[in-house]
Amino acid sequence: STLEAYGFSYTESHDWNILWIAGAGKPYLYDGLNEYQKINHFPSSYEITRKDKLCLNVLRMQEKFGKRNYYIIPDTYLLPDEFADFFSEFQQLKSSEGRRPLWIVKPNASSQGKGIYLIDDINDIDLDESCVVSKYIPNPLLINGHKFDLRLYVLVTSFDPLRVYIFKEGLTRFATEEYTTSTNKKSK
Repeated sequence: STLEAYGFSYTESHDWNILWIAGAGKPYLYDGLNEYQKINHFPSSYEITRKDKLCLNVLRMQEKFGKRNYYIIPDTYLLPDEFADFFSEFQQLKSSEGRRPLWIVKPNASSQGKGIYLIDDINDIDLDESCVVSKYIPNPLLINGHKFDLRLYVLVTSFDPLRVYIFKEGLTRFATEEYTTSTNKKSK
Protein backbone atom coordinates (compact mmCIF):
# COMPACT_ATOMS: atom_id res chain seq x y z
CA SER A 1 0.00 0.00 0.00
CA THR A 2 2.95 2.33 0.62
CA LEU A 3 4.23 1.76 -2.92
CA GLU A 4 0.75 2.21 -4.41
CA ALA A 5 0.34 5.47 -2.46
CA TYR A 6 3.44 6.76 -4.28
CA GLY A 7 2.26 5.82 -7.76
CA PHE A 8 3.63 2.30 -8.16
CA SER A 9 1.40 -0.46 -9.51
CA TYR A 10 1.63 -4.23 -9.86
CA THR A 11 2.77 -5.59 -13.22
CA GLU A 12 3.36 -8.98 -14.83
CA SER A 13 5.72 -7.48 -17.43
CA HIS A 14 9.50 -7.47 -17.31
CA ASP A 15 9.54 -3.69 -17.26
CA TRP A 16 9.51 -2.97 -13.53
CA ASN A 17 11.23 -0.77 -10.95
CA ILE A 18 10.98 -2.82 -7.74
CA LEU A 19 10.83 -6.58 -7.31
CA TRP A 20 9.68 -7.50 -3.80
CA ILE A 21 10.29 -11.15 -2.96
CA ALA A 22 9.79 -13.12 0.24
CA GLY A 23 13.09 -15.01 0.23
CA ALA A 24 16.45 -15.11 -1.48
CA GLY A 25 16.17 -14.51 -5.21
CA LYS A 26 17.35 -16.95 -7.82
CA PRO A 27 20.64 -15.91 -9.50
CA TYR A 28 18.96 -15.26 -12.86
CA LEU A 29 16.94 -12.42 -11.28
CA TYR A 30 20.10 -10.38 -10.77
CA ASP A 31 21.45 -10.88 -14.30
CA GLY A 32 20.85 -7.97 -16.63
CA LEU A 33 19.22 -5.61 -14.12
CA ASN A 34 18.83 -2.07 -15.37
CA GLU A 35 20.22 0.69 -13.17
CA TYR A 36 16.71 1.74 -12.10
CA GLN A 37 15.62 -1.78 -11.09
CA LYS A 38 15.86 -2.78 -7.42
CA ILE A 39 15.31 -6.09 -5.61
CA ASN A 40 14.68 -6.19 -1.86
CA HIS A 41 17.34 -8.90 -1.29
CA PHE A 42 21.02 -8.92 -2.15
CA PRO A 43 22.33 -12.10 -3.80
CA SER A 44 23.44 -14.72 -1.25
CA SER A 45 22.17 -12.70 1.74
CA TYR A 46 21.54 -16.02 3.50
CA GLU A 47 25.32 -16.11 4.00
CA ILE A 48 24.82 -13.96 7.11
CA THR A 49 21.51 -15.37 8.33
CA ARG A 50 22.29 -19.10 8.45
CA LYS A 51 24.47 -20.08 11.42
CA ASP A 52 26.71 -22.42 9.40
CA LYS A 53 27.31 -19.91 6.58
CA LEU A 54 27.94 -17.07 9.05
CA CYS A 55 30.50 -19.23 10.85
CA LEU A 56 32.30 -20.07 7.59
CA ASN A 57 32.40 -16.38 6.61
CA VAL A 58 33.78 -15.31 10.01
CA LEU A 59 36.44 -18.04 9.75
CA ARG A 60 37.38 -16.76 6.27
CA MET A 61 37.75 -13.25 7.64
CA GLN A 62 39.89 -14.57 10.52
CA GLU A 63 42.18 -16.31 8.02
CA LYS A 64 42.42 -13.21 5.83
CA PHE A 65 42.76 -10.50 8.51
CA GLY A 66 43.87 -12.41 11.62
CA LYS A 67 41.87 -14.04 14.37
CA ARG A 68 42.39 -11.18 16.83
CA ASN A 69 40.70 -8.77 14.39
CA TYR A 70 37.68 -11.05 13.95
CA TYR A 71 37.38 -12.75 17.31
CA ILE A 72 33.66 -12.12 17.46
CA ILE A 73 32.46 -15.70 18.04
CA PRO A 74 33.72 -18.37 20.45
CA ASP A 75 35.50 -21.49 19.17
CA THR A 76 32.94 -22.99 16.80
CA TYR A 77 32.72 -26.16 14.72
CA LEU A 78 30.42 -27.28 11.91
CA LEU A 79 29.28 -30.83 12.48
CA PRO A 80 29.49 -33.48 11.27
CA ASP A 81 32.25 -32.21 8.90
CA GLU A 82 34.55 -30.85 11.63
CA PHE A 83 33.85 -33.52 14.24
CA ALA A 84 37.51 -34.65 14.45
CA ASP A 85 38.66 -31.08 15.22
CA PHE A 86 35.83 -30.61 17.71
CA PHE A 87 36.60 -33.92 19.41
CA SER A 88 40.27 -32.96 19.76
CA GLU A 89 39.41 -29.53 21.24
CA PHE A 90 36.80 -31.07 23.55
CA GLN A 91 39.30 -33.60 24.92
CA GLN A 92 42.05 -30.98 25.28
CA LEU A 93 39.77 -28.64 27.25
CA LYS A 94 38.51 -31.52 29.35
CA SER A 95 42.04 -32.47 30.40
CA SER A 96 43.33 -28.89 30.87
CA GLU A 97 40.27 -27.62 32.81
CA GLY A 98 39.82 -30.80 34.84
CA ARG A 99 36.13 -30.90 34.00
CA ARG A 100 33.96 -31.37 30.99
CA PRO A 101 33.60 -28.11 29.07
CA LEU A 102 30.15 -26.79 28.24
CA TRP A 103 29.14 -26.34 24.59
CA ILE A 104 26.03 -24.99 22.91
CA VAL A 105 24.57 -26.82 19.90
CA LYS A 106 22.39 -25.02 17.35
CA PRO A 107 20.74 -26.26 14.15
CA ASN A 108 22.18 -24.64 11.01
CA ALA A 109 19.02 -23.08 9.66
CA SER A 110 16.60 -22.79 12.56
CA SER A 111 15.36 -19.71 14.39
CA GLN A 112 13.56 -18.56 17.54
CA GLY A 113 15.70 -20.82 19.77
CA LYS A 114 14.31 -24.03 18.30
CA GLY A 115 16.58 -27.05 18.60
CA ILE A 116 19.23 -25.38 20.79
CA TYR A 117 20.70 -27.40 23.64
CA LEU A 118 23.76 -27.53 25.89
CA ILE A 119 26.18 -30.45 26.17
CA ASP A 120 29.08 -31.41 28.39
CA ASP A 121 29.24 -34.97 27.07
CA ILE A 122 30.34 -35.44 23.47
CA ASN A 123 28.02 -38.44 23.17
CA ASP A 124 24.99 -36.14 23.49
CA ILE A 125 25.47 -34.82 19.94
CA ASP A 126 23.38 -36.32 17.14
CA LEU A 127 25.88 -36.63 14.29
CA ASP A 128 23.09 -37.41 11.82
CA GLU A 129 22.04 -33.74 12.01
CA SER A 130 24.07 -30.83 10.65
CA CYS A 131 24.68 -28.29 13.38
CA VAL A 132 26.96 -25.60 14.75
CA VAL A 133 28.69 -26.28 18.08
CA SER A 134 30.27 -23.39 19.99
CA LYS A 135 32.11 -23.21 23.28
CA TYR A 136 29.63 -21.86 25.80
CA ILE A 137 30.61 -18.40 27.05
CA PRO A 138 31.01 -18.76 30.85
CA ASN A 139 30.85 -15.03 31.64
CA PRO A 140 28.20 -13.48 29.39
CA LEU A 141 27.28 -9.82 29.43
CA LEU A 142 24.29 -9.44 31.75
CA ILE A 143 21.72 -6.74 32.49
CA ASN A 144 20.55 -6.83 36.11
CA GLY A 145 21.77 -10.43 36.30
CA HIS A 146 19.82 -11.60 33.24
CA LYS A 147 21.05 -12.87 29.88
CA PHE A 148 19.60 -11.03 26.92
CA ASP A 149 19.80 -10.61 23.21
CA LEU A 150 19.65 -7.37 21.32
CA ARG A 151 18.23 -6.96 17.83
CA LEU A 152 19.13 -3.89 15.83
CA TYR A 153 17.34 -3.38 12.54
CA VAL A 154 19.34 -2.08 9.62
CA LEU A 155 18.76 -1.47 5.95
CA VAL A 156 21.73 -2.07 3.68
CA THR A 157 21.20 -0.29 0.38
CA SER A 158 24.67 -0.81 -1.05
CA PHE A 159 27.79 -2.85 -0.36
CA ASP A 160 30.14 -0.87 -2.60
CA PRO A 161 30.17 1.76 -1.29
CA LEU A 162 28.81 0.41 1.98
CA ARG A 163 25.63 2.27 2.89
CA VAL A 164 23.75 1.22 6.03
CA TYR A 165 20.76 2.83 7.74
CA ILE A 166 19.95 1.86 11.31
CA PHE A 167 16.38 2.02 12.56
CA LYS A 168 15.89 4.11 15.70
CA GLU A 169 14.16 1.26 17.55
CA GLY A 170 15.27 -2.30 18.23
CA LEU A 171 14.25 -5.30 20.25
CA THR A 172 15.69 -6.75 23.44
CA ARG A 173 14.66 -10.08 24.91
CA PHE A 174 15.54 -10.98 28.49
CA ALA A 175 15.80 -14.36 30.17
CA THR A 176 13.06 -14.95 32.73
CA GLU A 177 15.50 -16.23 35.36
CA GLU A 178 18.75 -14.72 36.62
CA TYR A 179 21.90 -16.20 35.13
CA THR A 180 23.89 -18.54 37.35
CA THR A 181 27.21 -20.25 36.74
CA SER A 182 25.82 -23.55 37.98
CA THR A 183 24.59 -25.03 34.75
CA ASN A 184 21.31 -26.83 34.34
CA LYS A 185 21.47 -28.30 30.84
CA LYS A 186 17.73 -28.94 30.87
CA SER A 187 16.77 -25.32 31.61
CA LYS A 188 15.60 -23.48 28.53
